[in-house]
Amino acid sequence: MTTQRDDWFPTPIWHFDIPNYEQLNKKLLQAIYVEKQKDNQGVSWSNGIGWHSKDYLHQRPEFQDIAQIIVTNALESGEEIGFDLKRFTMILGNCWAVVNPKFAFNFVHNHPNSVLSGVYYVKAAENCGGIFFKDSRDVAHMFMPALTELTPWTLQKITYKATEGKMIIFPSWLNHGVEPNLSDEERVCISFNISMTYLTSV
Repeated sequence: MTTQRDDWFPTPIWHFDIPNYEQLNKKLLQAIYVEKQKDNQGVSWSNGIGWHSKDYLHQRPEFQDIAQIIVTNALESGEEIGFDLKRFTMILGNCWAVVNPKFAFNFVHNHPNSVLSGVYYVKAAENCGGIFFKDSRDVAHMFMPALTELTPWTLQKITYKATEGKMIIFPSWLNHGVEPNLSDEERVCISFNISMTYLTSV
């Protein structure tokens, strides 16, 4: 008897280690705290307790370095997944900072009206709260038999540790959240959405 198996509908999550991130993060951290000082109230989206900036940081001169890195990594991700980058290109749609003090977290959510989303870690102490992704196919887990081990086919949730200098990019529809910050230091990151614009007419 011959057995075959096909695996379809994979969900990619890319992670990039940014070289020489220490100098970049030092400038970003200063710029984020200046923004927070000017607008201490911020906005309320998925943040629980923490501070969330307005989402136009990519338009500021002090965020151009990270904006360029974001677009470069998004293009690499889009090319790998098979997007036709001869017909359209990836653009940074919006970009914001999140500062989570102790016990702050982010509710489970997704990012509509964009194709890819991501996060870049500017300041991340041990136990400051990782980003977790949930299987968006709720019906896939209506009945789950006993398991001998967790595998990519049976996991309902996967968590990535927040690490300074790391960027994570994922499909915008993928449900995700942030664990509570259990450290005594603030967790600071930059989040973003990637949109697309056509280069030629269809």
